[in-house]
Amino acid sequence: MAARATTTKTAGPAETAPAQQPEEIVYDFDGWTEEAEAAAIAAIKPDIKYIVVENSFVGRFEDGAIVKAPLGISLNDVDALEAEYANEIDRFRALIRIVGGDANVDEFARQDISAVGIMSAKYFDVLGRIQGAKLPES
Repeated sequence: MAARATTTKTAGPAETAPAQQPEEIVYDFDGWTEEAEAAAIAAIKPDIKYIVVENSFVGRFEDGAIVKAPLGISLNDVDALEAEYANEIDRFRALIRIVGGDANVDEFARQDISAVGIMSAKYFDVLGRIQGAKLPES
């Protein structure tokens, strides 16, 4: 008796399972609350750290990039920055160039805009607190 040959049938293009369509995303604008917004923002807010070292603000982005900016600036410097730059981010970018040069600015510029905004706001907050610091009583 001769052996019988067997073949395995493979599914052809017409016999494959139909491709699943991605589920449609439904946005619930009517159910959006202030609490939901606060939670969403907290989940994506960059964690920016900073310290004050001698006369400099030293900030660290989430990826470890560090930028430095001077805290000892003159009124003339402030006036020049305000005249030349319309917003805090551009002013901060100009200040970090003073301390760290273009490499410092390059680190700053490659960061996410929200992280840059937070870093700039922290710098100007520290500067404002220095200006409002009470002198020790003699």
